[in-house]
Amino acid sequence: MTTIQLNDRTIELTPQPAGTYLQLANNFMPALAAGEPFAKVCAMVLADGLKQNAPTDHPLFQCTLWMLHQVGVRTVKLDLEKQSADFGTPEASSLEGRPYGEHFTPGNVATGRAMVASLMLVTARHVRVNGEEWLVRVQPIQTMQRVNQETLQSRKFGEELHVTAVRRLLSLVLGGKPKDDPEVLAALQVVADLNVRSFRYSEDGRQVAFEAFNEPNALAMAYLHNMDDEQRAKALTRVQQLNARCQGAPVPDRGEPPQRRRRS
Repeated sequence: MTTIQLNDRTIELTPQPAGTYLQLANNFMPALAAGEPFAKVCAMVLADGLKQNAPTDHPLFQCTLWMLHQVGVRTVKLDLEKQSADFGTPEASSLEGRPYGEHFTPGNVATGRAMVASLMLVTARHVRVNGEEWLVRVQPIQTMQRVNQETLQSRKFGEELHVTAVRRLLSLVLGGKPKDDPEVLAALQVVADLNVRSFRYSEDGRQVAFEAFNEPNALAMAYLHNMDDEQRAKALTRVQQLNARCQGAPVPDRGEPPQRRRRS
């Protein structure tokens, strides 16, 4: 039996469905991307539950406690009047140092590990552009819904979607928009969501060479989109195949025009 202490009360944790964890994702990601500590975001959710007298076996309550347990927290003390939280001395977490794919077993999905691993990855991504690391900042969901739709609409016949996304990003950058422009940040997030890790482009943007794709990101995005095990495996295989293509030919050094637009 897995338990956690909440305000000196022992609470038994029971496995939860993936969909319940995913209900929390849109609340967690903006706060984490803004630099809020993971435990603090969890405490905010728990405090809201306590204010509403939610039972501790409520699925959202359970999911939040599970995620704290996954990062090593065993004791939580919340003071609603002072709006403070004490997490005691966390134990060492086993999240790090394990093959990323292990986080997505059925058991780890049910006990919050898949959620924690996905949130940590998605809110700390970079895309390497012409050798420079660009930070991916999570954008508002309303913005991303629009930009994702615009990306789909701009896709050329037979064009791979990650190529469309990079082409759209470059059109903004080469058009003079700075890297911190909201439209550029949203376009960069689309590129990252499509598992692009590194690419180079020529001065005029007409030639693009993909250097690497992000395999852990493929697993995290598949999980966050509530894909089943088979769909998640296919997403990973697809990215592995793209990486195999990238390894098939060298990419020119920075400043030299790439010799190909993309490998198909």
